[in-house]
Amino acid sequence: MGKNKFFAAAFAAFVLWAIVILQTVLTRWYVSQTAFEQAFAKSDIMKASTQEAAADSDNRVMEGVVNGRLNASEQQTMADKLFRQFGGGEVMNSNSDSSSDYYVAYGYTSGFESSKKVNGRRINMMAAFSYDEKKDVTKVVFGTPLINSDF
Repeated sequence: MGKNKFFAAAFAAFVLWAIVILQTVLTRWYVSQTAFEQAFAKSDIMKASTQEAAADSDNRVMEGVVNGRLNASEQQTMADKLFRQFGGGEVMNSNSDSSSDYYVAYGYTSGFESSKKVNGRRINMMAAFSYDEKKDVTKVVFGTPLINSDF
């Protein structure tokens, strides 16, 4: 009887771990295939509509705006939220001062296959913020693996 209970418990543990691994693999695949547009467009971070910008190569870029001027802390918080939506985190940033009109952050996630090496660090997400004084909006540009256009 004791052996049967042990084998039943071991089998149950094996099945549960197999489900966890399968879910992780499927989630990473799904994020790499579809979540780029969905996570950015449906995000509650953006207060205005988003649109896909043209990309010259395998880079994908999304643009949007936030009303008003964001300070450096708000820009960093928004970049962190964008990176976390793709299961990643910030690798480095531009370290701009709080009075600067722009902020750039670089992140990495295993959810995207393509990546670049910058200053010895792997990156595959980039978030750029620039303030437009005339329109009183902060332009948000998110790209993977890099943004190859003006922002």
